[in-house]
Amino acid sequence: MADLFQIGLSGIYSSQASLATTSHNISNVSTEGYSRQTVDVTSAQAQKLGVNFIGNGSIINGIDRAYDQFAFKENIINTSAHAYNEVSYTQASQLDQLLSNESTSAANSVLNVFSSLGDVADHPNTIETRAVFLENASNMVNQYNTLYKQLETQFTGVNNDIENSAAAITELADSIATLNSRILVVSSSDSSGDANDLLDRRDQAITALSEYVNVSVLEADNNMVNIYIGSGQGLVMGVQSQSIVAINGDPDPARKELALSNNGKTSPVDGSKFGGKVSALFETRENEIERAFNQLGQNVIGLTLAINEQQQQGQTLDGEIGAALFNDINSDQAMKSRVLSHADGKGEATLSVRIDDLSELSADEFTLTVDSYDTGTGDISFEVTNNTTGLKETIIGNSSTGQRIEIPGAGISIGIDSISTSDPLQVGKEFTLRPTRLGAQQASLDETDPTKVAVADAEIKAVVSDTNTGSATFRVSEIVDKGDTNYMDEDSPITIKVSTNTTTSEVFYNIFDKNDNQINPTELTATIDPLTGKAILEFAGVKVEMEKGIPVAGDEITLNYNETGAGDNRNILAMSDLQNTKIMNDGKSTFQDVYSEMISEIGAKTANADVAMQSSAILKNQSFERIQSVSGVNMDEEAANLLMYQQHYSAAARVITIASELFDTILQAAR
Repeated sequence: MADLFQIGLSGIYSSQASLATTSHNISNVSTEGYSRQTVDVTSAQAQKLGVNFIGNGSIINGIDRAYDQFAFKENIINTSAHAYNEVSYTQASQLDQLLSNESTSAANSVLNVFSSLGDVADHPNTIETRAVFLENASNMVNQYNTLYKQLETQFTGVNNDIENSAAAITELADSIATLNSRILVVSSSDSSGDANDLLDRRDQAITALSEYVNVSVLEADNNMVNIYIGSGQGLVMGVQSQSIVAINGDPDPARKELALSNNGKTSPVDGSKFGGKVSALFETRENEIERAFNQLGQNVIGLTLAINEQQQQGQTLDGEIGAALFNDINSDQAMKSRVLSHADGKGEATLSVRIDDLSELSADEFTLTVDSYDTGTGDISFEVTNNTTGLKETIIGNSSTGQRIEIPGAGISIGIDSISTSDPLQVGKEFTLRPTRLGAQQASLDETDPTKVAVADAEIKAVVSDTNTGSATFRVSEIVDKGDTNYMDEDSPITIKVSTNTTTSEVFYNIFDKNDNQINPTELTATIDPLTGKAILEFAGVKVEMEKGIPVAGDEITLNYNETGAGDNRNILAMSDLQNTKIMNDGKSTFQDVYSEMISEIGAKTANADVAMQSSAILKNQSFERIQSVSGVNMDEEAANLLMYQQHYSAAARVITIASELFDTILQAAR
């Protein structure tokens, strides 16, 4: 016959476990990540009596937690997506505010410069208007410098976030591996015991990890899980975890990258493919902040170079040829700063990038890869990849001649300053070209004397013939000696004619008067600088600079005379006209257009990121609510359960009391 004492005790045990579990639920109603638990009670094996079975009470199979695996996986996916969109919006919004806000934008300072140029044109002989122009020019370059510094601050902040994210991912991976280990011990223990609270803590750690990266969770033995992140990198395998570390980038060490670290060995990984917050940081840095650096540089390089070139076409208040007002964008230091060499162990060389054509200059960066190099002849070829468009092309040159190698359609050319003889270039060697990246940082006003502003048309102007077939451009760079016997006047222009002996390294030329009589007794020559592409032609007390391009035999340059610069404002008017001249982006954009396009591009990205962030927030909330509908603690339900299990406990205790009374009756009957 069934044991009433045992049946009663089993009821007490079951009720007691249910009361304890319900109390546990109530205590953790506000605990983040907690899943409601219930007691799994089943009937004990019945005892056969004749043809019938009489029950033996209940037993506790275990403590179950309310858990929906699909809801959990949906939640970590939505958590990653929302973290990505939230960081993308935050960074884009910060960038948008910086570049478009009236108090920080460079647009107003540029307008002030051109406004003051108009004042100079109205009063060409007044020192005060020239001084105001230079003051506004100084404010303009200072504003570009400031914008660069603020972009650099945001860039540094993103790098710091990448480092902090790597540390957080590593910490969470360690935590998940540790929890796996503890869950393994509980799950395999003969003394039994449920790992519900440990499972909740592990799920919470996985959810926290999903904010940083995309997470894939695969079930393993004994309730453990393996964690894969990004595009399939194993982060946690059972009780073992790998570390994510931030390393210096190549070729730019200031650009933090990520690597997997295990037992002291690191393996670089592409953080932009990790998903979550990490991907947003990488993509913001590379597609928005770095592009803003380049666009800002393109804008100020175009602006200062165009003004410098026009300044050099005029004459100052002292009657001198105008010298550059702003920094030389093609100084030796500036050209070398545009090239970064990759640490790939495939040779050493010093390269430089010269800006040749503003109309073709873009905000793009390029990867230069050595295709072939002959150490004997110096012949070299590169594959050039536009990192924005993906366009690839091959360029060919010779390192021994020192000639620059033009990148077609890019407005820039490459100079090979030197190649290491002990470690020559090998096939596959890479360089990164950043033509405009540092433009806003390097911008400066080099002239502060208002009398040096070239308001008037130059006393002598170099004009190339419309029939020229060469690509060379010329300007009068200096008047050396007005007392030279061949120095011209307004009635005696001089013509330079390029001779047939001209090569890519030397210009051969002769000088003719207005009657087409040759002035020079012997042919003149000028050496072309292999790195700058410039040459100086000197005669009749004048220096003429070949600025760029290649002349060919038969090309003509006429030098005209402007008698006086007093009251002349033709050069400053031409400088003022630059405001509305479409000289950038293949003749499609002015300087203001380039800046406006940059702001519009960033504004569109910010608006799209805002929409994406709000949409992903809704999805994240919905998936969280789905988890809560299954796993969340309902206080009304738990209070009702508490009363029910209390009654169960009392009833089970009453069974024991009855069993005791029956036992006493039997004892009394036997006396």
